[in-house]
Amino acid sequence: MKKKFLIILSIILNSCTWNMIQISVLPDGNYSIIYESTGNIIDIENNDFLHPEDTAKWITTLDKNSNNDIVKKTINVKPVKGKTVFVDEESLNYFINIEKNEYFFWDEYYFSSIVYDLEIDKKYPSIVNFLDVEGDKISWILPAKKYIIKTALLDYQDSFTNDIFFEKINNQITTYFDYVEKDSLIDKIDINSSLIIKDALNPMINKLPKDFFLHIQPIIDFHESEFEKNTALMNDYFLFNIELPGKMQHHNGDNEEGILSWEIDFNEIATDNFEMYGKSIIIKKWRILLSIFLVLALPLYRLQAVKKIIS
Repeated sequence: MKKKFLIILSIILNSCTWNMIQISVLPDGNYSIIYESTGNIIDIENNDFLHPEDTAKWITTLDKNSNNDIVKKTINVKPVKGKTVFVDEESLNYFINIEKNEYFFWDEYYFSSIVYDLEIDKKYPSIVNFLDVEGDKISWILPAKKYIIKTALLDYQDSFTNDIFFEKINNQITTYFDYVEKDSLIDKIDINSSLIIKDALNPMINKLPKDFFLHIQPIIDFHESEFEKNTALMNDYFLFNIELPGKMQHHNGDNEEGILSWEIDFNEIATDNFEMYGKSIIIKKWRILLSIFLVLALPLYRLQAVKKIIS
């Protein structure tokens, strides 16, 4: 509960989206899942993190909390068993797997899950080192906007025959970004990239080809849309909770009062998978006691039987 409170406090202060996945495993090995997302309605309803939508299997509600944030909650209609896989091209991909192994003296429960990485290093190798959710805005927005605009210019260059003039455009863009970085003018670049290039090239606007901005805007908008789609989770935080029956044995999460938890943010899934696991055990004490009783009682029973035969 302490961890949940701190994350919610962070959301209130930083306008982030908090997502919780709560898994409760029953003694028979079946499990229920509760999704809860808290934030503004735009972030809640976008595609970067989807709640299950099959209305035959899931129930979803929307409400407001005391801070006037939207709270979206999705619960499965009945417990599920085994492996549940969540795959979507525009959303977070992961699986949840629960296994139960039954033995005479004990039952074992295994939880495993992998949240698959967003492959930011493969899609944006030139800026991946700057994508730090903890860093100040200009430290990652600046290289991101550089990447979007310069990639769009390279695409546009295919239809541009004057290489010398194209080099002048690139130099002007570089000069503009150097000026923004030097004076930390975040307001200049925390806007749509098509507006940035217009501002950057304003000193040479009369020398640009006819309809230059008209032709390059859709190219820039495409690259910006792709970038936003792949980095939309920068302001999302995730808390995976799981409650396994019995006593916890092995895990790689935080154990608080028998509930395992993992905190996940953008940095942890940008370039690497995030793996979670846990194992618990239920000892069948009555079977152990009964077995001990039988082991001790059987020789006594045999001894009494022998005595009867002798007498």
